[in-house]
Amino acid sequence: MSSLIIAGGGKFGKKAIEFGIKNRYKTILIDNDPNCICASYADYKFDNLNDLSSKINEIKPGEVLFLNYDISIISDIFYKINPEYIIPVIPIHLLAYIISNFLQKEMNFKLLTDSESTLDFVKNANSELILSHNLEKGIVYLSYAKIDEICPDNCFGPEDYCPNFKREKPITVTRYLKKFFQILNHFRFLKESISKIIIINESIQLIAGLGGLEGIIIRDSLKKLEEHLDIKSNRKFKLIIATTCNCHGVLNFYKNFM
Repeated sequence: MSSLIIAGGGKFGKKAIEFGIKNRYKTILIDNDPNCICASYADYKFDNLNDLSSKINEIKPGEVLFLNYDISIISDIFYKINPEYIIPVIPIHLLAYIISNFLQKEMNFKLLTDSESTLDFVKNANSELILSHNLEKGIVYLSYAKIDEICPDNCFGPEDYCPNFKREKPITVTRYLKKFFQILNHFRFLKESISKIIIINESIQLIAGLGGLEGIIIRDSLKKLEEHLDIKSNRKFKLIIATTCNCHGVLNFYKNFM
């Protein structure tokens, strides 16, 4: 039986839970608010991961487990549950959080914000696609929407044309970034004096207005990181993590010089 993890129990979490129930997933909802919008959907409620893990094999298709905890638990749940999808409906770059957490906790690397690489990308990328950026946090947002435009909740994100804002899209954001970084799939490792790792994970459109990250792709990225980064010898590297779809993207830039 497939499972999915939903990070966030608000408005879009509700849509994600309804998707999980309809498609008979084991659905694990995470939110630190016990009274969030989605709490009423829960068949079981927990406040710690051990109790949830002991119950996961007993639940029926389409049932919902609510873990009342903050997002810091997401990596631990991912390792234990092995979900088909993670659906991020919170205002953080969840893929970057999971991967950076893995490198720092499991592999003992100390990641820092790479403001220099962030600025270099902003200078060289297509300015029409850059929605905003923050050098101090090492983050860049890409979008075919403008800063004052809000996409409708039920948009399917067509590849070549935006019907909401009547705008041509000559290339999807996913394909643009893969071309920019010369990456064929979702992971690239360049062994140089300062090695570079690029991870691009495309959010899969599950239904209109709802995307999910494939668990198998995240697991493969973590496995490749273990294979390429020798804790003793590969002490210097730069890391770029991106989550994309046809219309939008977010990138985080890190470095490890320890």
